[in-house]
Amino acid sequence: MNCCKSISCALLLCLSAFVLQAQCPDFMDLESPNVTGYYGTVADPMLDTGVVYGRHTLITQQGTDPRTGGLLPLLPPGESAVIKLGNEYAHAKAEALVYTFTVDPDQPILILKYAVVMQDPEHDTFSQPRFTIKLLDNHNELLDSCMKYDVISGNDIPGFQSYGPIRWRPWTINGFDLSSYSGQTVKLQVTTYDCWYGGHYGYAYFTASCVSNRLVISECVGNQITLTAPSGFESYAWNNGATTLSSVYTLQDSMVATCEIHTVTGCQCLLTGTFNQNPSAQDQTFYDTICQGQSYHNHGFVLPPQGRGGTFAFFRHYFDLINCTEAATVVLYLHVIPRYTHIYAQACEGDDYNAYGFVYHNLAPGLYTDTLNYVVGSGCDSSSILHLTVNADVPTSLVVSGPMEICGINAANYSLLNTENVTSFQWSVPEGVYLMNGNGIFTANLFFSSDAPNPSNITLTASNGCGSQSVTLPIAVHPSYQYFYSDTICKGNNYSQYGFPLGVQDSAGLFIHSQMDSTLFGCDSITVLELFVADRPNVSAIPDPPVVCFGDETIIHALTPNSSVTLSSDLPIARVGDILCTDSTLVHPENWPCGKTPKAIVFYVDPTGYHGWAVGLHDDATSCPWGSQSGTYLNIPNLPDCSNIRTAISDFDGQQNTFHIRNYNSASYYPAAYSVDFANDWYLPAAGQAYHLYATIPAVNNSLQLVGGTLIPTNASWTYWTSSEISSVFVWILSSTNGLRIEEKSDYYSVRAVCSF
Repeated sequence: MNCCKSISCALLLCLSAFVLQAQCPDFMDLESPNVTGYYGTVADPMLDTGVVYGRHTLITQQGTDPRTGGLLPLLPPGESAVIKLGNEYAHAKAEALVYTFTVDPDQPILILKYAVVMQDPEHDTFSQPRFTIKLLDNHNELLDSCMKYDVISGNDIPGFQSYGPIRWRPWTINGFDLSSYSGQTVKLQVTTYDCWYGGHYGYAYFTASCVSNRLVISECVGNQITLTAPSGFESYAWNNGATTLSSVYTLQDSMVATCEIHTVTGCQCLLTGTFNQNPSAQDQTFYDTICQGQSYHNHGFVLPPQGRGGTFAFFRHYFDLINCTEAATVVLYLHVIPRYTHIYAQACEGDDYNAYGFVYHNLAPGLYTDTLNYVVGSGCDSSSILHLTVNADVPTSLVVSGPMEICGINAANYSLLNTENVTSFQWSVPEGVYLMNGNGIFTANLFFSSDAPNPSNITLTASNGCGSQSVTLPIAVHPSYQYFYSDTICKGNNYSQYGFPLGVQDSAGLFIHSQMDSTLFGCDSITVLELFVADRPNVSAIPDPPVVCFGDETIIHALTPNSSVTLSSDLPIARVGDILCTDSTLVHPENWPCGKTPKAIVFYVDPTGYHGWAVGLHDDATSCPWGSQSGTYLNIPNLPDCSNIRTAISDFDGQQNTFHIRNYNSASYYPAAYSVDFANDWYLPAAGQAYHLYATIPAVNNSLQLVGGTLIPTNASWTYWTSSEISSVFVWILSSTNGLRIEEKSDYYSVRAVCSF
């Protein structure tokens, strides 16, 4: 039927004008008014607006992505530019780009090429890195279920490859058929997410373009023609049985060819072309409208009943078979008025709903489905089908399970029991309590450090689209105690100090003893004794001369079993606060300056009096992560897990720890361990060594001030990394105001190396 007889000529003129003006945007132009950049957190990727270099980055030079082992090229074949969305730095960040454009009926197929790189920390599904593509309407609603691609990091993702704990997808082409939205304004939204806990990243590369939805004649041989569909789809099904991008047809008068194309997201669309031989035909364009479900017979087009609403393009191709050239194309833009409009809406318990002709009052929770029939323009009988979900309010009384009393330096799980009618969860904890797992889900794993307040008020806020409620739990945190003693005894003597009845010590060496007790509340009381058992000296003395007369003198010579040993008093007994010099001598602070060059300050002396540990004069690094986000967060082989304070304060081998960290991977993976001059015997202190340093900060700072070193701040929380690992994500750190505590490897703190002497 003629358009002006079925719809207003004003609509026809508007549609015709649009067809002339619509065009595909340049998706690589980040300064275009058609694109909006967003950046924020995984909880809200669109927290802030703007294009941020390093998070929304245009790439125009070929290279490879090192986090895929160099196997992923930065530019896909045939492209000179791509956008890198996101980056390899974590911290629970997210980024998005939104392109707003009007669908061009001549190029209604959107082709996206993308590659994805995500770490796989094996968190719960909700917390993993993620990448999404969505096509939205002006109300930011998904156009339909086919118009999205959503992938979450994990093992065995279809289409992905692995490089260690990295999951990456090679360059992939995905097509979205927007022909039913011709003339409408749509939005392309691309989003990348890190993991929820801030330790693992996710980012992607992409480029996009618009292509025609017509079948193209690519070759003629005799009376056979080869037709080619738009590339970029997962599979093809032609009406002659072919399943490839191109298919060969034998030309007949008004031959009809169809190709059903399928996307990687499981959706499909049908392309149709009618082919005729007529070298003298002229190009023509027609606009028309019918009702959904009607067939169409006009302008030489014979179309079956149309099942979808929207605007569709149909083509009649006329060509010169002798020259294998297309002589003309007749295009029909057919607007199909929907008979059935599905409306999806939500409301809250007790609300009224009044929209699209549907009226409800004081709604009860549940799912409502209703239909309204009416007549629209062009005489189409239409139906609106409402799918209304009514949400109940969040329960006013939230019930959370978990221990109400806990010992410090311990972890516990807390869970919301009545999760019905709740869609989002937010846990809030005070300083000294750490959310190890669970933000955004109904169960949280909390770690209560030695600094946790008593009570520790844990708050859960539960919400849905109809409101929110909160519940606060006052958790009684009882202290756990740790005592550390160092002592010396001679071999063969009894030892019974500090509650350690050890009896006779018949072996020489350095021994660590620990004793577990419980407080009134059942909390650990840990006492650690570092006992040095020294061999008794085997010394004899002879006079020279052995016989003297009264009033004469003799010289007494001390002898040891090894006659080559010479007793000397030149080496001073070391003390905490002594200055270790570059010539390996020790100088007491009261004897400084003495013309020597300082190297470090002693903070621990072993029972021999001559050996111990010293801390460097200056910070080796500031604002440095223990493990870089470009690395892999796995338990490092041969590095012991100090999962509690008891094992942490007994870890004294920072030199071996640093060796194992550096031996596992490069400086880009573990910056803190590579900040120290390991080749010259500097290393990250173990937690037990840091424990000693914390106890001696006043004496150490006095000597640092003498030699012009950098003081360890005590008027603010200044934090240093140790080499003692807790797990794949957490390590022990030394806080200058509250001793040992835990922190994530990806956070940024300082490095102060130590050495042994």
